[in-house]
Amino acid sequence: MTGGRTVVKGLRAVFNGREVLEGVDVAVEDGRVVEVGRDLEGDRSVILRDKVLYPAFVDAHTHLIYQGDRLNEFRMKVRGASYLSILAAGGGIRSTVRATSGASDEEIVSSTLKRVERLREKGVGAVEIKTGYGISYDQEIRLLRLIGEVSKRTDVEVVPTLLFHVPPEGEDVKDYLRGFFERYEEYAHLLKFVDVFADEGAFGPEETEMILSFYRGKGVPCRLHADEFRPFASDLAAKYGCVSADHLLRTPDENVGKLARAGVIAVLCPTTGFFLGGDKPPIESLISRGVKVALSSDHNPGTAPFLNPFLTVLLGVFHYGIPPEEAFKAHTLHAADSLLLYDMGRIEPGARAVFFSLDLTPDEVAYWGAVDVSPQLVRL
Repeated sequence: MTGGRTVVKGLRAVFNGREVLEGVDVAVEDGRVVEVGRDLEGDRSVILRDKVLYPAFVDAHTHLIYQGDRLNEFRMKVRGASYLSILAAGGGIRSTVRATSGASDEEIVSSTLKRVERLREKGVGAVEIKTGYGISYDQEIRLLRLIGEVSKRTDVEVVPTLLFHVPPEGEDVKDYLRGFFERYEEYAHLLKFVDVFADEGAFGPEETEMILSFYRGKGVPCRLHADEFRPFASDLAAKYGCVSADHLLRTPDENVGKLARAGVIAVLCPTTGFFLGGDKPPIESLISRGVKVALSSDHNPGTAPFLNPFLTVLLGVFHYGIPPEEAFKAHTLHAADSLLLYDMGRIEPGARAVFFSLDLTPDEVAYWGAVDVSPQLVRL
């Protein structure tokens, strides 16, 4: 809805990305919030009687673009196989690479759009999508291009990330990386971020530094999969000024201080730790040292096949011990900040008017375990 001033009225409360405000209205002009306050007037009204208005969720860490599933590996996992043992046996990431590389462009775009739509139906307004299931120059750039096609077919904001997921088999890792470096201008327009799975079984410290050094030199903001299994990447995230360090399941306390000083956002993925067996990041240390904490799904076919931001929030509350309002803040405002989307994830002047409404406040969502809610999307 464009032209004139529209006021959302009748609300029980507004969660503005930081706190719950009771008895206020929200005024919107030309798709942007212009005022939040009591008894606002406008050219037209939208009545959401007794509803709680939220900014749309932002899912800042996903692997949504792939083909197939890994249900058989899940069966192995619940019978005792570890993630690393499945990876060593040729499963894990590489099995999804084979399925994805063998699928047509339209098959991949269609399956990815279905996942995006499921997130949208649960109130997600922006989603980061990583490549990573190509593991060759041509296939990774193909996935970047297909993420762009997905973006054209949805009103969800799509943020494309080139992910260096695992090294190719039977190829020198440094030669593999040089191929991306030398051809950078061919794909620079397709990406917003670069990410590295910097961990055991993926890219080690030397290769990770090569990647970060090159792309930071090009002015590309970087993210890191950090400390999920072996703790070294959080140190590099701070050293290279990455926008985010994600997972942080085994981060030593001294590195938490480095992240705080460097202003790195911690993007935590509680569904993944829960799925893999209950590991948790040093949440108390992160918060007490002032690290900005975001929550995201880490949707992928192997370790986090869920597509429900309310489940992510609830695990943030009950598994990580984050208070409900802070958990919603982490999955809206802080997640948006980690994608440099400073006009999303909040309801304040200048923000995009992309909301959802519920009958429940953040505390009530957590208390009732309300993962089955159906948010009402509101775009003005």
